Amino acid sequence: MGDGAAVQVAQGVVDADYSQVELHLDAPGTLDPRADTGLASTWEDGWVVLTVPRQHGRVAFRIEVHDRTPTVDPAWDAVAELSLRGGGAVRVTGWAGAGSVDGPLLPAVDMRARYAVRGGQDGSEQFRAGRWDEAPAESYVVQLWPAAPAPARVVTASSPWSQYWAFGPEAQDAVRRLRDVPDPERLDLLLDAALDAHPEVAEHLRSGDSRYRVGIIRYAQELFRVAHAAYADLSQDHHRLARLIDERAEARPRR
Repeated sequence: MGDGAAVQVAQGVVDADYSQVELHLDAPGTLDPRADTGLASTWEDGWVVLTVPRQHGRVAFRIEVHDRTPTVDPAWDAVAELSLRGGGAVRVTGWAGAGSVDGPLLPAVDMRARYAVRGGQDGSEQFRAGRWDEAPAESYVVQLWPAAPAPARVVTASSPWSQYWAFGPEAQDAVRRLRDVPDPERLDLLLDAALDAHPEVAEHLRSGDSRYRVGIIRYAQELFRVAHAAYADLSQDHHRLARLIDERAEARPRR
């Protein structure tokens, strides 16, 4: 992965659980405490949670330290970036420390960290099919390079599994913007806003690829969380919610 500019590489296997592994940076290095992309997000305890497409299992990780910005591979279906300050060693560990890929000591400069997954949708479907004795279909990399501080962002979330997680922070913002709209009208407006923000998802749904509902469902789940009483029945009726999402997608303007 990358463009050949990696100057240091480490790789190994860690144990994922709860769809999580962790990125740690030793002192005196520091992480951006405001990073929240759904795919890579800083926790108050001082590490970054990296979201993986399988609920649990052993996964192979690669850490690359570059001397310049590496190319984004178009084959990656999930890419998120955040900023940090080097000065300590970097490592990826399994959830709650199960396994470790120990990277190098980073220079004491501002840096950018990129988390990328290739084949994540294949890995998600492999896990859900119960094929846990097979080698994971997906692969993972963390790339780091010197760069000025910048807000955390999602670069790519092109697959259903990655959209479910990446759309989470967006869903929170959208629900806050609609807080003064009465229920249940708020749900229709929220779904329309989600589909307008992601017209490619609406196109997938109109073409019959129901896998892409999950990112829009994430928006609905956030509304159900903050207005549970108004949606108690619908939140448990998955078929009805799916039909509603498909209807709203069909009604959205075509690109």
